Amino acid sequence: MEISVEPVLVTAEAAQARIEPGAAIRALDRVRGMVGTDALAVLMRPGPGTCEPVARVLQGALAAADRLGAPAGVCVVVGGEVGDGEPVTRVRRQAHGLATWITTETTRIRVELQVPALRVVQGGHGSEEALR
Repeated sequence: MEISVEPVLVTAEAAQARIEPGAAIRALDRVRGMVGTDALAVLMRPGPGTCEPVARVLQGALAAADRLGAPAGVCVVVGGEVGDGEPVTRVRRQAHGLATWITTETTRIRVELQVPALRVVQGGHGSEEALR
């Protein structure tokens, strides 16, 4: 999972999620505009709205925001992107020592969080990041 941080945007991406692109798009549309904790609860709740691959990417973005000093309760899901992922190729073993190659198509999922602007505060032991 890749994580990038811009001044007020935290982005997390999974390049090989095993989910249909349509399901991932519906899940992202469902949580767009929600606070991070609420969005995670919607995606992890048992039932028809569950979408664990998107929830894992969102958890990665929330963890990156938390490392910057922005708790999940102040981060807002502002967008995301779903596209074709990297194909996964693996070996399927068969009887009598034979094997075949299996290629599985995957989905690339990116989630963007808006976090409060961060500023650097000079302290006694170097600099710390704090919420403005």
